[in-house]
Amino acid sequence: QEGVKSGTYVPIEVNVYTQEGKEITCRSYQMKNYESAPPSPQYKKVICLGAKENGLPLEYQKKLNAIEPNDYKGEVSEEIENIIKKGETKAH
Repeated sequence: QEGVKSGTYVPIEVNVYTQEGKEITCRSYQMKNYESAPPSPQYKKVICLGAKENGLPLEYQKKLNAIEPNDYKGEVSEEIENIIKKGETKAH
């Protein structure tokens, strides 16, 4: 989300379906002008936690964990910080 203020990303809504067929509207971020760039450490952590919590294949989790993050050290939202803390607590 750190790229929203700079105009790199725009927030979008995406409809997804649960395994039970329930439709859920989710927030995502779309890159305006695609350039391959590594994720922030915080974003990588949230994605890896989500993959683990949702039981995605271990090979896919390994690929996600192998991605080198960028060196972003700026602020993140309280919501993201809480997700990371919750995931770290579950891991211990």
